[in-house]
Amino acid sequence: PIDVDQLRNVVTQICRKQPSKKTEAVNNKKIITEQFVFDGIRGSDKTINGIFEVLRRVAKTNISVLIEGDSGTGKELLARAVHKNSNRASNAFMPINCAGLSESLLESELFGHVKGAFTGAATDRKGLFELSDKGTLFLDEIGDMPMNMQAKLLRVLEDGVVVPVGGHKPVVVDVRIISATNRDLTNLIEDNKFRQDLYFRIKGVSVTLPNLAQRREDIPELVRYFIKEAADEIGSNVKGITDTALMILSNHNWPGNIRQLRNCVKTMVVMCDRDKIDVHDLPPEIHQQRPLLTAGSRVGGDLGGVPLNEIEKQAIIDTLTRTENNREKAAKILGIGERTLYRKIKEYDL
Repeated sequence: PIDVDQLRNVVTQICRKQPSKKTEAVNNKKIITEQFVFDGIRGSDKTINGIFEVLRRVAKTNISVLIEGDSGTGKELLARAVHKNSNRASNAFMPINCAGLSESLLESELFGHVKGAFTGAATDRKGLFELSDKGTLFLDEIGDMPMNMQAKLLRVLEDGVVVPVGGHKPVVVDVRIISATNRDLTNLIEDNKFRQDLYFRIKGVSVTLPNLAQRREDIPELVRYFIKEAADEIGSNVKGITDTALMILSNHNWPGNIRQLRNCVKTMVVMCDRDKIDVHDLPPEIHQQRPLLTAGSRVGGDLGGVPLNEIEKQAIIDTLTRTENNREKAAKILGIGERTLYRKIKEYDL
C-alpha cells in the first residue's frame, strides 16, 4: 500500500529540484518563455511579452486566434509560432493572403475545385482547407476578403465541411484558423464591409502587435539579431554595429516596422566591407528623416557635417527624457552598458 506522507515528501523534493520555467532564456536565435518558442521574434518590451504570454496559453488549444497590427510588425511569425507550439505542429501550416486574390480565385484556393469547374480547371485540385487538415490555416489580411467569400468562409468554419468549386461531394476538415489584419475590423463592421458573425467566429483570442516606433527599446536587440542573420546568410564578416549608428537606427520612426528594419540591416551588411556597420553605412533616407535637436529646438535636416559627439549627446538626452531619467532603461535602448552611459553623462555634463 502507498504511504501518502512518504509519497508527498518524495514529490516535494523532486519539484524543488526542477529549474524555474518562468524566466526568459535569450540566445542568438530565439526567445523562450515557459517552453513557448518564438523563432525569429525578438523583444523584451512589456507589451510584446504580454502577447507572448497570451499565445503561450492558447497554443495547445484549438481556439481561433486573431492577430492585429500594421504591415511589417511580424503577424505571420506569431502565427507560425502558435502553430509550432500546438498539438498540430506535425501537420501543415498553410498561409494565404486574402487581399491578393480575386473572389473566384480565393474560393478555388481555399476550397479547391473539380475538373471542368471553370475554364482552365484541367484536373481536380484540393484547396487549402483540405491541405491543412489536422493543421493550421493562416488567413492573412482577412479584412480585405470580399463579403460573399466571408459568408462562404463562415459556413465552413461553423460546419467543418468544404465543397470544392463545381463539385457536390462534401469533405470534412479539421482545421485551426489563425487570422491577421492591418485594418480595424470593428470599423469595417460599422461600414458593412465585414460580417460581425464572422468577426466573432475568428476572434477567439485577439492580440495587437505594436508598431516598432512604440517599442524602440527592442530595436538594438533586433538590429544585432538581423546583423547575425544576414551575415550568416550571405557569408559576411560583419559582426556588429557602432554605438552611434545604432543610436540613429533606434531613433528612426520605421514606418515599415520590423520588415523595413530587417531589409535595411541586410542591405547594410551586404554593402559593409568592415566587421562593424558605421554611420556612413546607413541608407540616405535614414539620415534625411532623422530629426536633430539643438539648443532645445527640433530642427529638420540631414546629419551630414554634424559632429558625431553632438549626435551622441542628443541621442542620450532624447533617451533619458523618454525613459524619465531611468538610466538602466536608457542604456538598454542605446545599446550600451550602464557604466558607459554614466561616463558619457559626466563627459557631456548632462
